Amino acid sequence: MKTELGKYIVIFILLVTTIGFVSGFLVADNSMLLAYNEGFQKYNIEDGHFVTEKKMNRAQLKSVAASGNTLYEMFYAEEPLDNGSTMRIYKKRDKVNGVCLMEGELPVQPDEIAIDRMYADNNGLNVGDTIHNGIKSWKITGLVALSDYSCLFSDNNDTMFDSLKFGVGIVTEENFSSYTKGDLTWCYAWKYPEKPKDNAQEKEWADDFRDLLVKEVTLEEYVPCYLNQAIQFTGDDMGSDKAMMVVLLYIVIVIMAFVFSVTISNTITREAAVIGTLRASGYTKRELVLHYATM
Repeated sequence: MKTELGKYIVIFILLVTTIGFVSGFLVADNSMLLAYNEGFQKYNIEDGHFVTEKKMNRAQLKSVAASGNTLYEMFYAEEPLDNGSTMRIYKKRDKVNGVCLMEGELPVQPDEIAIDRMYADNNGLNVGDTIHNGIKSWKITGLVALSDYSCLFSDNNDTMFDSLKFGVGIVTEENFSSYTKGDLTWCYAWKYPEKPKDNAQEKEWADDFRDLLVKEVTLEEYVPCYLNQAIQFTGDDMGSDKAMMVVLLYIVIVIMAFVFSVTISNTITREAAVIGTLRASGYTKRELVLHYATM
């Protein structure tokens, strides 16, 4: 042990580092997955949303309500900001797609806004800063996470999210009411009367609801929750990361096993004469194996 202390220290550090890194990652990943899954109920995340060419009238709303699904207005406006990014602005929510306040406060004045935390980090923005679009300006009062934007996809057809050039924010109803009809995108979220039993039933319900909608309105976008990348990508990504980390652990264990086998083989070869003498002196194979395996 004293003679080859350096070798054993390196192997020990490799063991501790690997176990600590992989264990820490898996614990953190499981915790995040748990929080992510609980968020669907905690923040009442939508079962899907659609965008119409025009705002739905009372007759259309009544006809859609007959399906048993509940509609929620999720209108938004998009503002091109001076920093070259786009901010998608919603009014405060309290019924569906809840908001998690992570720092600061929600806006209370017409010139205030709470923006996505990831967007703020990537653009060097903090609570108290101001964002501009050349005409208007908003003071950032809080950093939030919108439950329907756990990943910042501006378009569901994008191959990858962009939290640098696209962000989402929450403003007061007074501020939001200043937008004209031409500024708004007519987006509606829906919730089923009960939770689907499985993915097959969810798909069937989504297809049926779409067939009903196309008879009433002109759809520009239709995105059920199970196809919504802004909602699903995070959970899928964390699940795949967990599998990747477990595979990495297996690979590292195989490499370490190889290192151990080479080390033991070299030790036995180098001490063959000593081993032969010990065997001749009456030591059993089991005793010798335990001796060399101890280190």
